[in-house]
Amino acid sequence: MTQPSISLVPAHPDQKPVIANLIQLYLHDMTEFMPFPVGVDGRYAYDFLDRFWRFPYFIMSGDEIAGFALVIDECPLTGRAPCWFMAEFFVLKAYRGRGTGRSAVQQALQAHPGQWHIAVPHANRAAQSFWSKSLAPQNPISRDIHFNGDDWVLHQFDAGCGRQ
Repeated sequence: MTQPSISLVPAHPDQKPVIANLIQLYLHDMTEFMPFPVGVDGRYAYDFLDRFWRFPYFIMSGDEIAGFALVIDECPLTGRAPCWFMAEFFVLKAYRGRGTGRSAVQQALQAHPGQWHIAVPHANRAAQSFWSKSLAPQNPISRDIHFNGDDWVLHQFDAGCGRQ
């Protein structure tokens, strides 16, 4: 059985509630290593969707939603602009380990050529492994950075035109 193709599909403003719902799953997964309290409404608080709604994408596996990516055109950790930054990236558990995330990352880099920063919290070991493998073809310069009370690894690289 062949696997469905992976595509990165721009999200439209009327689809913002769908991304907001997926963010709840994303935050739930992250509570394993970062505390996110649940509000009285039973939802995790997330105040960044409007700020990060610049280049929103659904990660699709065939015609099914497999996750989302929010790309912005500045790095909030370093203040560098212009600079592409993966503000949020999430693949549903059912689609992990199949190359879904790696394919989506490569498509995002192709859609936004130029300087990139991708930051990953030290506490998220699974994400550290994923990003190290996914960005290996880019030969990033990686360094530790402290931001907003947390320790991160910041990957810096250029995703040039025509580069795979």
